[in-house]
Amino acid sequence: MEAPPRRYRENWADENYVQDWLDRQPERAEERERHFKLIRSVVPRRPDESFSYINVGAGDGWLDGFMLSRFSNARATLLDSSPLMGKKSLERLAQYKGRVTTVTADLATSDWRNELGSSFDVAVSSIAIHNLRDPRRIREIYTEVFSILNDGGFFANFDYVRPTSPALRPLAVLAGSDPEGGYTQRISGGQNSPGTIEEQLIWMREAGFTAVDCYWKEFHASLFGGFKGTVNIPEPA
Repeated sequence: MEAPPRRYRENWADENYVQDWLDRQPERAEERERHFKLIRSVVPRRPDESFSYINVGAGDGWLDGFMLSRFSNARATLLDSSPLMGKKSLERLAQYKGRVTTVTADLATSDWRNELGSSFDVAVSSIAIHNLRDPRRIREIYTEVFSILNDGGFFANFDYVRPTSPALRPLAVLAGSDPEGGYTQRISGGQNSPGTIEEQLIWMREAGFTAVDCYWKEFHASLFGGFKGTVNIPEPA
């Protein structure tokens, strides 16, 4: 009998774990690319507009391929704690050379901001910040992201959220089992996330963000965000 593939213990500082995680991502392509399109769709910038953005916990730059293909004059800074992720990002985004900068820094402390050379017009993040596990640290991250945005800046965070009631967890599994329901089939994650969507929105407001709202939610996953100061949303192209 063939031995099952080895799974490494979650540790983003371990390159074996990171590579194993990367190897497993193609099986999630339909789910994740749907998420990336949702994130991209709420960025309040015209497709031809020149602006800078940072991807907080960027992984291997999968989201950024979607961002840079739509926003032809955007300049991206990809921040991740893993040097391997940074290397894979540059490989994935080779066609956007000159528009991509990678930064290796750990979000566990506020020191990550010291590695940045400028402020940004937009910040995005995708299923990354919850990995910090600590609600207090996540609240600090929101304040730190606020501090690196220009006036009128926008932050969109797609992440796992905890159900408002543990009793709803079986409902997520049931809904995901109906192939015609349209829910993400990989109904997992979220149960151990540090905050509910209501708590996440409160934390963003406490950080200083205005016009904070949840744009999309599907049981365990949610896209939410807010602005720094001026709210300026362009007409559709």
